[in-house]
Amino acid sequence: MYFQSVESAQDPNLDYVFKLYTSAFPISERRDWPQLLSMIGNRREMDLNLILEGDRIIGFVILWHLRGWDYIEHFAIDPDQRGKSYGEKVMQMLLKDTRLILEVEPPETTDAVRRIRFYEKLGLYCLEVPYQQPCYRDPEREYKLILMSNYPQESVDLYLSVIKEIKEKVYGRQ
Repeated sequence: MYFQSVESAQDPNLDYVFKLYTSAFPISERRDWPQLLSMIGNRREMDLNLILEGDRIIGFVILWHLRGWDYIEHFAIDPDQRGKSYGEKVMQMLLKDTRLILEVEPPETTDAVRRIRFYEKLGLYCLEVPYQQPCYRDPEREYKLILMSNYPQESVDLYLSVIKEIKEKVYGRQ
């Protein structure tokens, strides 16, 4: 299994990414597709990576390389490929030699609890710092989410600075 970076908005594999992106994430948790396409190759901090097994695409991950952290904005495995430990293998690859941070929904649904347990099994921890995800489509709205990281022992001040950078670079908010 390996990653292949998408370098151009004309990449033919983006049709696959679009279908998976729109089926895996509700509209409130994703960018407008034209906006995402405009960022490919133009935002040095952002990488949209295809996840391949052999010559077959099995998913994608959008990573942001921030100051000392990698932030996972979106990560999805093709529904036809789930249950084959691909998600676990991808996360193990991403966790190698990096400080990783990501957002999850609060444990209020069965899927949210399952997702948190999945990440905890891989060595991530829910951070004890308040976090509101800015809405992609409405600058006045935010959603209460939980941040998880494989570096839970950092100071609250450090996490607050990471949150500030996420909001500025990823969401374009001050």
